[in-house]
Amino acid sequence: MKKDIPHIAIEFPDYFPEDFDKFIVDGIENEFLDLRIERKEPTAWAASEWIIPGIVAVYILKPYFEAFLKEAGKEHYLLLKNKLNSILSKTKNMNVNTITAKETTKKIDNSNTQSKAISIFIQTKNGIVIKLLYDNTLDLETWQKSTIDFLQLIEDHYENTKSNPLTEYLNKLDVNRNRTIYALIDPDSKSWILINNLGQYEIEKKMNKN
Repeated sequence: MKKDIPHIAIEFPDYFPEDFDKFIVDGIENEFLDLRIERKEPTAWAASEWIIPGIVAVYILKPYFEAFLKEAGKEHYLLLKNKLNSILSKTKNMNVNTITAKETTKKIDNSNTQSKAISIFIQTKNGIVIKLLYDNTLDLETWQKSTIDFLQLIEDHYENTKSNPLTEYLNKLDVNRNRTIYALIDPDSKSWILINNLGQYEIEKKMNKN
């Protein structure tokens, strides 16, 4: 991504149909919105699959909340929420195979049910990026409702709403060690779980299965 950070960036494979670009911008275009769309060639990853962006990756970055949203008002935020719901709907049933590079030490975890088709990244006030994960075992309605709930948390975070649990969690993190954290939807409560230590989470997950 370029040094001058856009409001929103969206990446997807270069083999997607030409009208996918129109689908992405339709409804959220605005003359003052810096929206960057990039078609990318498929690549093999030498990393944990948790870290790999979804085949469609949406980045909602700090300048959107600090500058554009204040100028455009909450009407655009509603348009963005609707667009994200549409993207979730389009990617829900996509089948994606993860290709790892030969040098990777990370094996594909076949028990991992998080979608490889979609990732939404949201940047916080202190620069930490939260990657939202979507469990394929959950229905589309849960994906969409949970996303709207998280966007409300982010809005409260930027507006300095008191007793915001997201802000309280972020304030406890070392920003030098936690540049990216992860959020996944708890299958039972349908609430978001924030994870800043993937290694520890995977260990606990395996222990709970045994």
